[in-house]
Amino acid sequence: MKQVGYEQIARVLETWDAARFGSANFDKEFGIVALERLFELQPRAKKVFGYDQGEEIGKSHASVHATAFAGLFDAVFQMLGPDLEFIQDILRQVGRRHRSMGVSPSFFPFMGEALIYAVESYLGKQLSEEQRIAWEEVYDSISNEIVKNILHG
Repeated sequence: MKQVGYEQIARVLETWDAARFGSANFDKEFGIVALERLFELQPRAKKVFGYDQGEEIGKSHASVHATAFAGLFDAVFQMLGPDLEFIQDILRQVGRRHRSMGVSPSFFPFMGEALIYAVESYLGKQLSEEQRIAWEEVYDSISNEIVKNILHG
């Protein structure tokens, strides 16, 4: 996993915490905002959530995944630091699970955009240039590890 600098991690954690503590139902609401944006950016991603089996099934799966999505990022962000071995093990498992669900690696850049969109939605403003760069670097490091395990698990 690519090492990310302390300043970048601090910027991500600062904005994540500011967004996160603004809502009692953050995990589910944040995840839904991010997934809806993902579906706008990459409609093919809806199939992973069962939308090809019907709108209600898709919404049900997306709702469950929305909470897990925010929880995963929260856990990963809290573990970022100099000891990357533990987080790499978790991301390997996430990659294998995504492979078993049929998630395409091509969805990950869109998910990164959707993640930043959701953070900005919760902050009520756009990220500064420094914050955006930090989010992109941290997300790229995390998603690259997941994608590596989707492709080569």
